[in-house]
This record gives sequence, C-alpha cells and structure tokens, in this order.
Amino acid sequence: MTVNSRMQSLIVILSLAATPARAASDIALGRYLSGECVTCHRTATATTTIPNIFGMAAVTMKQVIKAYRDKRLDNAVMQGIAGRLKDEEIEALAAYFEQTKQP
Repeated sequence: MTVNSRMQSLIVILSLAATPARAASDIALGRYLSGECVTCHRTATATTTIPNIFGMAAVTMKQVIKAYRDKRLDNAVMQGIAGRLKDEEIEALAAYFEQTKQP
C-alpha cells in the first residue's frame, strides 16, 4: 500500500467516524433551537393551518425553511423566524425534527 493510498484510507475512515458525532451534535443543536418552532407547531392537527413538522423529512424541511428565509414562500411570521437562521441551524433543526415525534 502506498503512502498516498494509506492517506486516502485514513481520510475515509476519519470522515466516517466523525459522521455520527456530527449528526448527534446537529440534533442537540436542533433540540436547543426548536423551542420557538414547537410553540406553534406542537398544536398542529389535520384541521389547523399550522403544519405538523414532527417527523418531516430533513430534506423537505430544509427546502421549506430556506424558501421562507429567501421570501419565496409567503408567511410573515415564518419569514421573520427563518430569516434569522443560518444554514447550519436549518440543518440542525431539520435533523432534530426528522427524528422527533409530536408531543
């Protein structure tokens, strides 16, 4: 095995090992940031206009929050909330809500 191939193997191993820790830290940050979301969204039912975000696929949630942040979706409340979020915070919220059931 050459030095270059050993280095590539080491990089792959380290990146795989770091993935669960990153996911756990994202979920912890998402839990921390979720308080404002839960204030309204915990009451979501089939008959309310507030959608249920618990268990939502992370990819979908990221797209929706970024659309509110970029004012491509119209809702003054959500635009204000999403407008304060950085990409990393959106990632964390999406990771958290994807694995969280409605209280």
